[in-house]
Amino acid sequence: MKPINYYRRLFQTSYQLLKVRVINLGWLLLLAILVTLHILMLNPGLVATKVILIIGFLSGLIFELNLILTAFTTNKTILNQTDLLMLTSWHRLGKRWLQLTSLVVLLAVLWLPFGDAGFTAPVLNLVMLPIKWVDTVVLQRRIVVAVLIVLYGIVLYGFLKLLGFLRVTVKPELVPINGWHRLVWFLRPLVAIWLPMSIIDHLVVHALRGLSSLLSNGVGNGTSLVTLVVVIIFSLISLSLFLLAMVWESVAQPDFQPEFSEDEAHLHSMAWFPTGLVMLLIILFGFQAFHFGSVAASPSLTIAHRGVIGNNGIPNSLDAFERTVRHQPNFVEIDVQETKDGQFVVSHGEDVNLKTETGAKISNIQKLTLNQLKKNRAEKDGKTTKIISLASYLTAAKKENQRLIVEIKVTPRDSSDMVQRFAAQYGSQLIANHDFVHTMSYQAVLKLKQLDPNLIVGYIVPLNVMSIKNLPADFYSLQAIGLNTTMIRQAHSIGAPVFVWTPDKIADMQIMRVLGVDGQITNQTTKLQQVNRQPVKQFNWAIVENVVNQFC
Repeated sequence: MKPINYYRRLFQTSYQLLKVRVINLGWLLLLAILVTLHILMLNPGLVATKVILIIGFLSGLIFELNLILTAFTTNKTILNQTDLLMLTSWHRLGKRWLQLTSLVVLLAVLWLPFGDAGFTAPVLNLVMLPIKWVDTVVLQRRIVVAVLIVLYGIVLYGFLKLLGFLRVTVKPELVPINGWHRLVWFLRPLVAIWLPMSIIDHLVVHALRGLSSLLSNGVGNGTSLVTLVVVIIFSLISLSLFLLAMVWESVAQPDFQPEFSEDEAHLHSMAWFPTGLVMLLIILFGFQAFHFGSVAASPSLTIAHRGVIGNNGIPNSLDAFERTVRHQPNFVEIDVQETKDGQFVVSHGEDVNLKTETGAKISNIQKLTLNQLKKNRAEKDGKTTKIISLASYLTAAKKENQRLIVEIKVTPRDSSDMVQRFAAQYGSQLIANHDFVHTMSYQAVLKLKQLDPNLIVGYIVPLNVMSIKNLPADFYSLQAIGLNTTMIRQAHSIGAPVFVWTPDKIADMQIMRVLGVDGQITNQTTKLQQVNRQPVKQFNWAIVENVVNQFC
């Protein structure tokens, strides 16, 4: 089928369906609930209200899908009588409510990677892992991701199987389609509707970003707000089309051209009053999103990732540190590894390229003593440097009055008392220098706080796919990819600041600022200092971008 013909038939079907007043009103009610939920999600509390609205939305979506399927397969008489159409739909729902309910639940899971109509972050951040599982999931995250991909494939297969079952249930005359041939019902709407929506939304934001520096405060704020409202409307309509397209595909793309009675013309036009109420809700959501984004856009703490700025030296080296501190970052972040003799050296990875008398070779830090490491120089990108002990780095930092964030690299090969020895050797010194520690092992976080409650210890979260409510820490270092306001509010609700790693582009730094992060761990500290000096009006586009990212 030619793309133009596909769009023409889909849009024509959508238009005719909206002429059915009960379907029209049901769609508007679902949009009203969805937007109301988004408004409430911007505010803490009201959990019971949010749960009721979520249940109401899912229940309404089930009934709306059933109405659409009924409209596709009923006659003129029923379509022209709202009460009869409702009664017929209700009767048919009794026979297929379980399949439709399962379909909606599976769709909600399938849609998580694509925004879930703006609720991916709240849904994922309800996932609370038992504390004893957290380290396993985080440290074996590649395996976990592979398992999740397999599970996603299983859910997709189940979803398509249900669609196939509904296909022959709704229209018994259709030929059953088995196996992965049904995948087109999901992929074609994804490519035809969701992908163009995502591209258009981001192009609009890109254009707004280009205009931001050219507009005055008042005009810039107004333009950004109008753009935000338009983008939300466009995204909601596109997502509605996507859902309809999947159902329409599964029942063989029927030509829906009903004959409406002229005597009931008023029942087959757009319900403009409810439409106006939905528009008001969308504008209110836009105002609130814009307000919260503007308030959150405060300067971020500047944290030099691995002690470098750009290419000013080898990461975690003293040479780079000496150049970096000239720019006065709030913190310098470094990595430490345990050596064979239980000492600690500043290095990101276990394996280093050592230049020895017999030539360069890859060596594992945990298989060498501190003295063995000191005898050779490490090479990276054609440059060489000494491998420095943590003690030497702390001495240099104290001399420059530079605060540090020390990341303890945890591996399965660490000695059993590694955390205890770290706390004993460096805990008091780190506290005295007002330095912080963070690590990707939550068990290490708990142990460090138990050994020295005054030590400021943070938890590094590499995947923003779980709640941190049950993982208290003094601060959190969160991955920039997939970061959302839900996780940031969770941290702030327990009084913990959020540092994000590693935004290196100015645009990414601006997005992190409007999200409300407290600090940014970056390889481009001077760029972040520049962003911190920029007026808030230059971040208006980032507010729109964050909303777009919710839907896409």
